[in-house]
Amino acid sequence: MTAAAITIDDLEIQRSLQRIMDAAGSLAPVLKNIGEYEAEATRDRFRDERDPDGQRWQDLNPLYALTKKGPRILTGQTRSLSQIIWQLASETSVAVGSNEVYARIHNEGGDTVPKNAAALVFSMGGQTFRVKRVTIPRRQFLGINDEDRARIEEIIQDHFEETLAASGGSE
Repeated sequence: MTAAAITIDDLEIQRSLQRIMDAAGSLAPVLKNIGEYEAEATRDRFRDERDPDGQRWQDLNPLYALTKKGPRILTGQTRSLSQIIWQLASETSVAVGSNEVYARIHNEGGDTVPKNAAALVFSMGGQTFRVKRVTIPRRQFLGINDEDRARIEEIIQDHFEETLAASGGSE
């Protein structure tokens, strides 16, 4: 395999790069802003009942819709997947999601099967069902779209410009 490499050994460039790295300091403030932005964007998806790419979530099962408590899909009166949280996952990353145990199956879709019984038993629309498997449709709420990506890039750029200006460097 043929490879090529270039090494830039320029003191002025090295100093500029070091100023940027020094100005960045802790990334916690920029990650906090990214986490807050993306959590709010995710909450908006619940309000709009759409995935990150703007596709409408699958409608509720008509029988379930008859007795569902709560105003919208994946939002009920006593619990809600729309309780979106963020947290610093490391010094260089932020995690956004829901701490509800059933969040993953709704975000990704999939089959639910009984763990310790012969069947799943549930009521819907005044009827009781006993089944071996239920398929939960994918109603993705987590993810980043092009608009999110652009806004996150702006947040990062703003952070570096502000910290660099505060450290006496140029923009």
